[in-house]
Amino acid sequence: MNIFEYYLSIINKVILNSKDVLNLENVKNLKNANLEVPPEHLNFDLSTNISLVLSKENKVKPMKLAEIIKTLLLKNINHFERIEVATPGFLNIKLSKEGLVHNINNIFKNKKKYGSKNTGKTYNIEFVSANPTGPMHVGHCRGAIFGDVLSNLLVFNGDKVVKEYYINDYGNQIRNFVKSIYLRIREIKFNEKFIIEENLYPGEYIKGIAIKIIKNNKNIRVDNFDDSFDELKKLSLNESMILIKEDLKKLGVVHDNFFSETEIVKKDLVN
Repeated sequence: MNIFEYYLSIINKVILNSKDVLNLENVKNLKNANLEVPPEHLNFDLSTNISLVLSKENKVKPMKLAEIIKTLLLKNINHFERIEVATPGFLNIKLSKEGLVHNINNIFKNKKKYGSKNTGKTYNIEFVSANPTGPMHVGHCRGAIFGDVLSNLLVFNGDKVVKEYYINDYGNQIRNFVKSIYLRIREIKFNEKFIIEENLYPGEYIKGIAIKIIKNNKNIRVDNFDDSFDELKKLSLNESMILIKEDLKKLGVVHDNFFSETEIVKKDLVN
């Protein structure tokens, strides 16, 4: 339970116990009342719409009802130091020193789970998913941190989370990536000039991947691009994902699942 749930439950209890004093016939819609942080320019800690919610169902003026509720809350809740009624019927609440100390101590006492709702939902968070055509850039890192923080917050909230990386390893961009490595391998092995064509990847990291493939696969054949494409694609993507995973590791980001687009296409999973 967080600070909003805690005080809203107390406010609701005061309302229910004072139903006759407030002259309210209908309090069933209390579930629609909320407690939140007021606008930044207001010097208050909490704000509730409870007067607006109750006035609508009971056909009374919200500002008049708010003044009565204000008096009741100040009388019954010693954690509230000051309450202001704001148009059209909001109650802005300032916590007392006793209230602040109580909440701070409660946070320290329950710091490992304070604020967790223990909802027990299941989420699949797919993030980063940078095209496996080379190392990550700063934009990918931003997405990596955002996705990881979101996942960790959900885990803290008592939810089950699978962190997934969707590997876009199908289509023309992958073919161009593999062809770039193919040409670099031929450049290294046969001293052929790398032909810079449109949509190819001329970066230095392509040379690095080509060198690793040659070193770890002595008998690899690169006589014809189409004939060697499948094997070279597998090897190239593996080396590229190693680069990406190394960068993610440095950020402290670890995925639970890596899912291949090629597998979706091959197995016709969409249909």
